[in-house]
Amino acid sequence: MDEESLEMDLNKYITPDGEVGGAFVRKVTKAHSWLDSVTKVGRLLRSKNPSADVTVQAFIDSGRLLNVINMLSASNAALVSEASSILLSVTLGTSRQTWAAVSAGAIPQLLQVAASTSNIEDVRHNALLSLGNIAGDSDALRDVFLKERAFRPALDILADSSKFSPKTVNTATWVMESCTTPGNRWRLNAYDISTFNEAIPILCKFIQQKNKSKPLAAVVKALRRLCSSPKAANMILETGASPRLVHFCTSKNDGLREDALNIVSRFAFEEGRPLQSILDHGVLQALHTCITDHVKSRQLACFVASNIAMAAPPQAEPLVESSILPLLLEIVTNEEDAGVRREAATVLQHLATKGEKTGDYYSSLVEADCVEACCTALRSQDGQMVEKAVRIIAYLIDTPWSGADDAIER
Repeated sequence: MDEESLEMDLNKYITPDGEVGGAFVRKVTKAHSWLDSVTKVGRLLRSKNPSADVTVQAFIDSGRLLNVINMLSASNAALVSEASSILLSVTLGTSRQTWAAVSAGAIPQLLQVAASTSNIEDVRHNALLSLGNIAGDSDALRDVFLKERAFRPALDILADSSKFSPKTVNTATWVMESCTTPGNRWRLNAYDISTFNEAIPILCKFIQQKNKSKPLAAVVKALRRLCSSPKAANMILETGASPRLVHFCTSKNDGLREDALNIVSRFAFEEGRPLQSILDHGVLQALHTCITDHVKSRQLACFVASNIAMAAPPQAEPLVESSILPLLLEIVTNEEDAGVRREAATVLQHLATKGEKTGDYYSSLVEADCVEACCTALRSQDGQMVEKAVRIIAYLIDTPWSGADDAIER
């Protein structure tokens, strides 16, 4: 039978009002024709006419969804393959249709298929895709997914990724990205982060291995979302992932670079060991590269610098002595993007505030022409920028320190 004839044959199972015809129901209930029936159902769900949502709903309404889910544990490999393909079609449907699959017990069966080493790759891949669709569908379904810890097969793949194909590894990273996606009401801080206790070390190990930028970006995005929890941030630090995360701050992959910068900014906000860890592994040079080579990441790079500037003098001083300071002053003077300009000024403001009692950093700021840059910024139409510039100048000329007169003359 050619493709067109097969398409016409399959369409006979759908009535004009979008329902599954009786012939299909009778056929699928015959034990001897399970494989034939399921194969036809799978082809029907993947057909373009009628629409996917209509065919999926028609199949669900036929009352045979549970049968197909149970087929995932069958001994017949071909039957499992077709069943996994059908479940993938269902989870690609509407939220209501995905809920129907979950309510019928799809997650435990999909976990079994995805974790099995005996299944062929396409079957495992279908199961992973279905699990990812469930996790990414809605807050409520993500709740169910996480309570079942349904990311376990994906995590097992990433724990020993060399044993799997790039396609399978990429899909596993996507599952982890999907299950950490914040929704309208879902926040990781509202969850017990212990759900991901075993995941964080494995994800951190994965990013320290040689992988392509796409799967790395997905895993770093998941870590960035988890990093909103202080406990998770500390766990990431404990894995020794700091050097790799700092390295990613200069990646040519925009998503990977920005997510890495977000994680690093979290470490920069915590004085002591977290901040020292990224300083020891070259974060200042990475920020310099971001500011000079990656226009899209300038504001985020300046934000990391502003967090460093709030640290105690021993840890903030390397920033003042680095090549970043002239770059920040150049941004304050000439940058057209108001957000980037304000963030650069925030770094200077933090340094000026820190030096109010002791005059620390003031000589470096004045010698780098900070006063001149801020005077130029006074002509800005951005009220917030002007306010920051006024405050910085006030600190430099009103604070009693040895160079105050020089600052005034400038």
